[in-house]
Order: sequence, then structure tokens, then C-alpha cells
Amino acid sequence: MNQLDAPLLCTERLRLSVAARVLCERLDWQIVPGQFWCILGRNGIGKSTLLHTLAGLYKPAGGRVLIQGRDIQATTAQQLARLRGLLAQHQADAFSSSVLAAVIAGRHPHQFGFGWDKEDDRVLAMQALQQVGMAAFSEHDLLSLSGGERQRVALATLLAQDPLLLMLDEPTAHQDAAAQIVVMELLQRIVDASPPQKAVIAACHDINLVARYATHVLLLGDGKSWQGSVDSVLQPELLQAAFGCRFEVMQNGSRRLFMPTADIPHGCIVSLRIAANGGCCRNRVRGSACFGSR
Repeated sequence: MNQLDAPLLCTERLRLSVAARVLCERLDWQIVPGQFWCILGRNGIGKSTLLHTLAGLYKPAGGRVLIQGRDIQATTAQQLARLRGLLAQHQADAFSSSVLAAVIAGRHPHQFGFGWDKEDDRVLAMQALQQVGMAAFSEHDLLSLSGGERQRVALATLLAQDPLLLMLDEPTAHQDAAAQIVVMELLQRIVDASPPQKAVIAACHDINLVARYATHVLLLGDGKSWQGSVDSVLQPELLQAAFGCRFEVMQNGSRRLFMPTADIPHGCIVSLRIAANGGCCRNRVRGSACFGSR
């Protein structure tokens, strides 16, 4: 196998569950350099759980995750930090720190001994801040940033870490329209490098951003999944099966735009039954996507 075609990460019959609920069953999946995968699915379907399992932070209920051919559960923390990096949905800052210091922390997997910062680390950190449009904030306190600004600093930290596989949980969350484009174009440039060396996996909600920037899609439904190229997976019937609402497709030049409609298919009006004191509460959800009980 050509080294460029060798998977950075793959799953073998992966099974994920939370309590008695199965999120994912027998998932066989490969990610190779040059691919930009987006994970789509409704709220609570298991996108974040899958990302954390792929990162080696959660143990699967069955099957396994391999990173560069090795079981991720048997890979050391330092090895993992050089191979993959994870951008979480939310950042929790317990104390003040400068933006630059937070980004330099991403260089920790590449430091030895006492791990004192080197000038090269500062240069790489500033370059990462420049890439996400936050260089002017390098001396600002993390605690003074807005949610969107803080998330872009976290993305800069991931860039400074420089892993082969970038995993991102809702990277455009809290971002305005212009910042969303900056983030997605940056991720696209990373995978478009020649020769391809890196890959991206991002959990997303905006189907139109996914259609514009991703190369591949993993679409999650109730205990099932669909995977493949963007054009093969982003089909109205598959999106309806995953989200529980119909989609209209509009052509805008060479781009397709996906518009969810309020025309809910029969049977997708969900009743949520909440047992309380021997009774139940029935909530009929109309005019929106169909959400299963959680």
C-alpha cells in the first residue's frame, strides 16, 4: 500500500453505547491523509461521543480504533498527542493566562526535559494565532475573550500541537459568519497540502458548510450510519432518514444548498414520555426536526 493511502485512523466493527442506548453499531471506517471528514447528525445522536472515542478518551463498547495501525488504547499519551489532537466544544479556563501562553501549551508533546518554551515554540504559536485571526490578541487574558474568540484560540492551540489528525467538535460553534469561513477554509487548506500528510474529522451542524468544504461525510442516524463522498451522502432521502425532516435542494451555481422544510413526514412527530409520580408528560413536537427521546 502506498504510504499516502495508508489510513491515519480506522475503526473495526466499532460499537458505542450510552447506558442501554446504542449510538453506533459495527462501524468500519477509514481516514487517510488529504481527507476532510464531517460528522453530521441531530443533537444527541453521538457525534461528540464518537469523536472522544476516536481520540482514545472513551473506551468503545465493542470493536476497536486503530491509529497508524496500532490499537489506540495501547498507544502512549505522548504518542497520541503527536498523532491526533482534539478541539472540544467548550473551553474551561480555571485561571487567567495570556492567549499566547495558552497556544504555546499546544507545543508540550514536542518538548523534552523540563519543557521550557523555546523561541521556535513562540514563533509557531504566533503563526497559529495569525492563521485564526487572533494574533492581535496574543497578550490578552483568556478570561476576557468572547466565546467565539476563545474557540479560535483553542483552534490555534491545536494548530501549534501539529498532529497528523485534527479532530474538532463543532469548530464553527460561537463563530460569526465571517469567522466560520475563516475556520473552514483553514481546515480545507490543511488537507489540501501537497503531498497530503494530514486529515481532519469535524462534527458539524451546518449542512451547507459541510457541502462546501468537506471531502467526505459520516452521517449518523438511530443506530445506523452512512459514509462516503460529500455528493454521495448528502442526498435528501438520507438526510431525511437521519434528521427526521424533509430537505429541499437548491442549486446555486456549482453549489448545492440544503433547506430543511417544516413539512414533517408522517410518523416523525415524536412523543416524549416522562414518567413522574406514576404519570407521564406528553410533548408533541410539530414544525421542527424529529428528535428521538434521550
